[in-house]
Amino acid sequence: MRLPQSKFGQLQYLEGRADGWETNQAAIGVELTLAQSTVTKTTNARALYDDYQQKRQDAKDARVEWLSAIGSAVDDGRACIRSIDSFAKNSANPDAVYALASIAPPKEREPLGAPDVPTDLSIGLDTQGRASVRWAGSRVGGTVFGVQRRTASTGGQLGPWTTLATVPERVFLDQTTPSGVASVQYRVRGERVGGVSAYSSPIVLPLGASGNGEESLALLGGQGAQSGAA
Repeated sequence: MRLPQSKFGQLQYLEGRADGWETNQAAIGVELTLAQSTVTKTTNARALYDDYQQKRQDAKDARVEWLSAIGSAVDDGRACIRSIDSFAKNSANPDAVYALASIAPPKEREPLGAPDVPTDLSIGLDTQGRASVRWAGSRVGGTVFGVQRRTASTGGQLGPWTTLATVPERVFLDQTTPSGVASVQYRVRGERVGGVSAYSSPIVLPLGASGNGEESLALLGGQGAQSGAA
């Protein structure tokens, strides 16, 4: 089969040859009735194709008109709802107004509870030897983050957790990073009006002092999980 694969390509192929087949049917071995039928059907196919293309364009134009119309209607509808809301809130029986308007009354906002525990803690030292802690956590509802620190001595003793700051971003630069200790640990919790989360599991930054390497390595494996707020 020498015709092109695409339907439009086939139409163009026949348009370029069918008339010649009819004119020269005897010389090229084609029956006259077959050649004439091919010309007729090709002409009809062209007319239907052109009509199809026009309808496709008409459909695109109709879609644009429909989207414009519904957009305009929605703008007015929203304005109506705002007006109904305002009227209902200032009426003696708001529910009756909403019922008459066949719209649901607005739901009272439920207060947000405590935020999720921050996750994915990471830590490193900047060029000035300050610890930089980062984490993942939602800022929804004005959530801020409380950061605590404790140290591990070269003798393996853990100090108490000390609150360093409450920050709005998911990063904390410790301006008072201690020295002369085996490691320093940080943990973070989310805080907002609805409550506070548990603290994350501590993340550990070994500082090179000897005597606490095993404990530091063990703690490094537990970063990012939830722990109780000690």
